[in-house]
Amino acid sequence: MSVKSSPLRLSRIAEATALIGLVATVPAVHAQQKPAADPDQLDRVVITANKRLEPERSVAGSVSVLQGAQLEKLGAKDQEDTLKLTPGVQFNKGDISSNTITIRGIGTETTNEGSGGQQQPTGFYVEDVPLVSPLGKGIVPDPYAFDLDRIEVLRGPQGALFGSGSLGGAVRYLFNKPRLDSFEAAAQLSFAKVSGGDSAPSVAGMVNIPLSTNVAGVRVVAWDREDPGYIDNLGTRTPDANKVKQHGARLLATIKPNAALSATWVVSSQDTKQYDTFSVSPDPSKLEHTSPNNSARKVTADFSSLTVDWNLGAQTLTSITGWWRNKSTALIDDTELFASVGLVLPQVIRPQESELSARSQELRIASNPGGPLSYVAGVFYQRSSGNGHAKQIDPSGAFGLTDLVDLSTDLRGTETAFFADAEYALGNGWSVDIGGRRYKTTTHYVQSGTQFGAPSSVTPPDSSDSGFTPKASVKYRFDGNQMWYALASKGYRYGGTNGTAPFLPFKSDSLWNYETGLRLSPAKGLQVDLSVFLLDWKDAQFTYFTVQNGGLPESGISNVGHAKSKGMEAALRYRFGPAFDVSLSAAYTEAKTTVPVAVPNGRTSITAPAGSRLPGSPKTQAALQAGWNFAGPMGTNGRAFGTWTYVGDRVMFLSGNKPAASYNTVDVGTSFTSDHWTLSGVLANMTNSKGVQSITGAPAGVGSFAQYFLQRPRTLTVSLRYDY
Repeated sequence: MSVKSSPLRLSRIAEATALIGLVATVPAVHAQQKPAADPDQLDRVVITANKRLEPERSVAGSVSVLQGAQLEKLGAKDQEDTLKLTPGVQFNKGDISSNTITIRGIGTETTNEGSGGQQQPTGFYVEDVPLVSPLGKGIVPDPYAFDLDRIEVLRGPQGALFGSGSLGGAVRYLFNKPRLDSFEAAAQLSFAKVSGGDSAPSVAGMVNIPLSTNVAGVRVVAWDREDPGYIDNLGTRTPDANKVKQHGARLLATIKPNAALSATWVVSSQDTKQYDTFSVSPDPSKLEHTSPNNSARKVTADFSSLTVDWNLGAQTLTSITGWWRNKSTALIDDTELFASVGLVLPQVIRPQESELSARSQELRIASNPGGPLSYVAGVFYQRSSGNGHAKQIDPSGAFGLTDLVDLSTDLRGTETAFFADAEYALGNGWSVDIGGRRYKTTTHYVQSGTQFGAPSSVTPPDSSDSGFTPKASVKYRFDGNQMWYALASKGYRYGGTNGTAPFLPFKSDSLWNYETGLRLSPAKGLQVDLSVFLLDWKDAQFTYFTVQNGGLPESGISNVGHAKSKGMEAALRYRFGPAFDVSLSAAYTEAKTTVPVAVPNGRTSITAPAGSRLPGSPKTQAALQAGWNFAGPMGTNGRAFGTWTYVGDRVMFLSGNKPAASYNTVDVGTSFTSDHWTLSGVLANMTNSKGVQSITGAPAGVGSFAQYFLQRPRTLTVSLRYDY
């Protein structure tokens, strides 16, 4: 495929060039000299996984921290690039805003598409604001990985401090905050070429301005990027149809009138448009599909938070006010899906739109470092609302009507919670921690419309739920910064009512996590983390497809009864002086049902026996990263890196239908830095592997229809960056 050009692309290149030039003309300000770091010592990372500051390796539990600066060096853009670096966390690809994330095997589906209204088992947070709700899946945030501070991946249930939906774990995105003491700016121009597909430029920039030294400042981030397409739609004769265009901006403002009081306001908006599906069918070895229409989607994600910290001396009082909204529109082609169940029509299209939003308020008080007692306690409230409208249209009118389905939904929900957690140092290296969360939720659901001309309106009774999710741990520190820990924690997820006849309810599910681990530093520059876990999951919810109402494929939710996940995780980091560094992480997870399960399958059912694997859960995963710093040409500082990741085989449905084979990914890259300039190149998926990351479609008995979501093909990205 030849490289294409357009006035828009040329204007973006000109825009980026002007931005880089503008930043480069700002007079240099000499930064204060910092003490030289020990080249053999690994960085000490401080996180807030327990809603209070503490070193990453002092947390009782398994936490992975992906530093934003490192992600940029690796050329990471989205979840497909970032989460593969954290074994035990499985990225199940979907179309935009439809990815699902499985942590420690806790998942019952591999895509959000057509999968009912239950919450995801993985929680998502931007800053300290939850992007989950009792109304369903909430949204799947995937901020562009430019000027991020870090991503924290918390394995195991987080119900005690973070609330509902974090059964398997949670993913938190944290942005770089304004610096109040110095001016900063960065501009980056990138150009990407996909093997066998299209090419496209992207531009991103950041400026940090102290409005009053050490008192107030703002940080502005903006980007305009395009992911080149690589899948051909033979039905519309559109090559490289699945391109994605995204633009967005963030504004962060901090004011600190005195040493004790600070406030940070964050507002962001990200607009993403996908021109056709990421899936291929019927052959996963070919980057193509055949549909009479391109399945286009557009998602606008808006976010705002205000965080106020007041240092009272021994404690810090924190208020977090959050708001988010997710608006989406789509025109999906369902022609192949209908044909798979014997309804062969010229075309079936599904226009849909939805809006989901939430407002939240959290007030907490946390102890400042020092003393044997460390604690946090607070209250939380969230109000969610949403609405949606979808149709399935047969323009031919073969059934005597064109609108086969015409449904509208209205949703509301609330969550109120009180939480507390405290750790006490007993002496001689021992400490104990105990905490919990008392919660109450309410939900309201209304559906109206028709299916095949028949009324399909329902107003189930409003539902409410309440409970307590505890956690407890014990830690023993020895030989300086080494540690052993044991942890027990609980998480939960809401129940609800299916939105299609016969409108059967499904129960809430809960999960206990039992875990023990070691944090070792056996030599200078070497860190080894080991953990073993058992998760006991009761009344686990799963999604099935069925056929009702004249042959129309539908989805529903039921409870699997009981499942368990057990496994181990290991991570190693080693720095060989200033030149070499390497990290290796691996996970083994065995997630299975423990009782036979009657799985609805078409108009009948089949029995998935005890020991059936949970969907989207590989038994083995691994990631190896290595880097080399060297003296480059013309006085530059060079760095080369390589990354290898492995994902084991999976099944996509509880019945065991539609398995996906294991796959490897190899990325390599290099960069050269001179003064403020950095030129880099990254070759992602160097071997051009076509690993299957998820499969959607109908289980056996409903039809053979399958859509395969593959990893992104080999992609070369070249970037020029200026940092001031």
